[in-house]
Amino acid sequence: MSSTQKTLKRIQTLIFIVHLFLLGCQSVDTVQKKQAESLKNLGEVYLRQGDFNSALRTLFEAQGLAPYDPYLQNDMGLAYLGKKRPDLAIDHFKKAIKIKPQYPNAINNLGIAYLENKKYLKAIQSFKETLNDLIYATPHIPLANLGRTYFAMKDYDTAISYYKRSIEMFYDFAIAHRGLGQAYAAKRNFSNAILSLKEAIQIAPRFAEAHYELAQIYSKQQKFPEAVQHYHLAIRYSSHVSFKRKVQTALDQIQPFEMDYQF
Repeated sequence: MSSTQKTLKRIQTLIFIVHLFLLGCQSVDTVQKKQAESLKNLGEVYLRQGDFNSALRTLFEAQGLAPYDPYLQNDMGLAYLGKKRPDLAIDHFKKAIKIKPQYPNAINNLGIAYLENKKYLKAIQSFKETLNDLIYATPHIPLANLGRTYFAMKDYDTAISYYKRSIEMFYDFAIAHRGLGQAYAAKRNFSNAILSLKEAIQIAPRFAEAHYELAQIYSKQQKFPEAVQHYHLAIRYSSHVSFKRKVQTALDQIQPFEMDYQF
């Protein structure tokens, strides 16, 4: 075999080795992506179940395999929101948006984290930025979040206007009806508050918070049988122990007025 042939043979062998190496790297990368996706999916199951500790443990493991996945960062932000740590949630939502600037869900969630952290002006900015995305499929959600933000700022008239806009976009959005009821109640417009809260319950009969707020209004009006009824429904439909205790405390205060009802 000539020297030229030997050189050509060495080059072919080297190319073959490099090709195998690249295939191996690609295989490892593919396996990691699949592992990260499986872990992310599991973390989202924990999120839906409200098991935020397990969600975070799983999502942290996924992050080690896919640190630049914007959807994973968004999930981590949601887990921290669930654990009442909006300060940490903000960091992850920001990472998600940095990786994927056109990510309206993460921008909306960032607004919620700012709202929970009482950074109201930043929350408003985030919700309005979400609304500016003309192809965003659920604009009624940031509209209701704007209502919630202005309610927290005690600007009840502006809150009412945003809640109404949200309902105009999607009438069956029980959260917006409940928020509208809260805003009316804060303005002591109890007749409209009752109508709005009843509409929320009509749409979502197991809406425990709406039942509780409706009971609060009935109690103020000394309509104790109606109040007792909705306090009981709030306790029945809630899965949160602390909320149940709050409702039971309110119920105990009007217990002497309780009548026999079949629920």
